[in-house]
Amino acid sequence: MIQMLAKILAGILLFAFVNLTYAQPNYPAPTGIWCSCPPTTGIGNGSVDPVVASKPYVNGILVRVVWKDIEPNDNTYNWALIDNQISAAQSYGKKISIAVGGGPNSPNWLYSLGVQTLNYSLPFNGTIPVPWDTIFLDKWTEFITELGNRYQNDTTIQLVYITNSSQNGFEMQIPYNPTPSYASISYTDQKMIESWEQVIDAFNSSFPNHYLTNDFHPVNSSDMVGDSIYHYAKVNVGSRYGASAWWWSQNNTSVYPSQYTILQNSANTNLFTGLQMVASGISNPTAFGSGGLPDALNLAISNSLCYWEIWNNDITDGSFDSLFSNAVCSPILEVEQFNNNENVLTVFPNPSKNIFTVILKNNYIEKVEVINELGQIVFEKENIKSNEYLLDIRNHIDGIYFLKTIDNTNTVSYRKIVLLIQ
Repeated sequence: MIQMLAKILAGILLFAFVNLTYAQPNYPAPTGIWCSCPPTTGIGNGSVDPVVASKPYVNGILVRVVWKDIEPNDNTYNWALIDNQISAAQSYGKKISIAVGGGPNSPNWLYSLGVQTLNYSLPFNGTIPVPWDTIFLDKWTEFITELGNRYQNDTTIQLVYITNSSQNGFEMQIPYNPTPSYASISYTDQKMIESWEQVIDAFNSSFPNHYLTNDFHPVNSSDMVGDSIYHYAKVNVGSRYGASAWWWSQNNTSVYPSQYTILQNSANTNLFTGLQMVASGISNPTAFGSGGLPDALNLAISNSLCYWEIWNNDITDGSFDSLFSNAVCSPILEVEQFNNNENVLTVFPNPSKNIFTVILKNNYIEKVEVINELGQIVFEKENIKSNEYLLDIRNHIDGIYFLKTIDNTNTVSYRKIVLLIQ
């Protein structure tokens, strides 16, 4: 029976994980200067500020709305807030990214359904649904489905943020020292991970034509949740997914080392790994560290993080116009040509219990790398200079890995490989 289950599992893994080909949006990945503008609430211009949108170097605007404004009553939707921002962006020839925040801005009707809550007083007074509460997840994923039904084919929207119940509804961190306590509601990292996986699946299926991202922070002082979520999104969303950090500064790269590593890894495989500046470079330059906002932007460029959300007053002030106009990012992907044609790179057997045979059809293999689920290189071999290579990684634990080959024309090919227990 165990052998039969192993064969079934191997077949499932072979079908699901070997091919790295994913559906792609029909527009270029969002990069460059985007505005982290004020939220859209129905008052004033909303996120699409006319002064910001008039700047030629601004490629787009982050539109933040909250769940309670879009679904004020159960299954009753007010799409005008988003529709108006799309129209405003189009009038200036700009694009938008969109983030819908729940958390402390979840609708009141949700709580009448019996959703378990967390209350907190730092950094502000708030109440959020417990992220793994089944009623919350049912209603949140239902909302995501309706959001996708309306906007999944809208290419003015270039980037969609995956959001969950969190301290502010947009980022990943959860409240500090809430009531009831995490211990009293049997918190575990695994419950948070499974909540996020369900939400990622909902956004992935609801927005099959868009690039997706989410912010990364420690969760309840743990890096495990973020690391697991990143791996899950990379595997299940594929090349439409890139990581983001809404805390970017040269100071914070040492405050959030695990999340910084996630960004660096994400930048290896997509063009739109992104950031939101931690503060305004005009009004709060000391938040960044030595060199202020300009050095923070240069640090991002040096890491090939090429999507930048800048606070609106740093754009409207004009002091950084020259910096922003001349900022150029060279994604790692532009240095190498990529080949996802499954007929060019062959790996067999896959899954394998011991040795994989790697064959490159048209050119010589110069280098092979094997990358684990966290983006770490666990094996590499250079100067192969043959179109066939026997890959032996039996000393590693069983699981899913990424095989990367670089040929003599500097073309890079990827395959997922599965190592089974002997």
